[in-house]
Amino acid sequence: MALETPPGPRPSLVARRPRLTLAIALLLGAAMSFYLQNRPPPWRALTLTPVVAAVLKDDGGPRIGPDDADVVVVVFTDYQCPVCKRTDAALERVAANDGRVRVVYKDWPILGEASVLAARAALAADAQGKYADVHRALMASRSKLDAERIRDIAIEAGADWPRLQADQAARAGEIEARLNRQAGQAWSLGVEGTPAYLVGPYLVKGGLDDRDLARAVAAARKAGPPR
Repeated sequence: MALETPPGPRPSLVARRPRLTLAIALLLGAAMSFYLQNRPPPWRALTLTPVVAAVLKDDGGPRIGPDDADVVVVVFTDYQCPVCKRTDAALERVAANDGRVRVVYKDWPILGEASVLAARAALAADAQGKYADVHRALMASRSKLDAERIRDIAIEAGADWPRLQADQAARAGEIEARLNRQAGQAWSLGVEGTPAYLVGPYLVKGGLDDRDLARAVAAARKAGPPR
């Protein structure tokens, strides 16, 4: 009688269902990518170093919210940053809904010449009380920014363009000094890109939506200012 050959090892799922295995791998990869892109950004508590003190100091820059706010939110932002555009409105909402939050805007134009032109225009608009309007309009714009588009956005936001140009020329040194100072602050904090926030004592890298921003404010209020 001939001996029967023992059965070999069962083929793996990869060998038996290669297309199914590939589909599962792609699905898992997409799910992980979605999670990494949408998870709340990590927080890091900071002590009151000279750098942190300089960032929190009221140097007359653009801001919204009361002088006696118990939580200060500092945001480093760029007008060509997609995440900045998506999350910017949450800052105004938290200031309006909370009433005890002050938001300080730090323009940090790192995404090209158009970002620099937009930041200069927004800061020049502050001289006529139009920073918030121009900032909001630039963030809301979905079209590619260039000098002409920035002018149109500023005018649509209610800024007096000839006056803005005159103020920008007259305050050129002050504006460049502010942008350079804010860039130095961002690098000193270890910030690699926009948006980034200092919410009370917490440094947060990455966009904050309404829910995450409210959580950060609540945590900052409980922790108190950096010490």
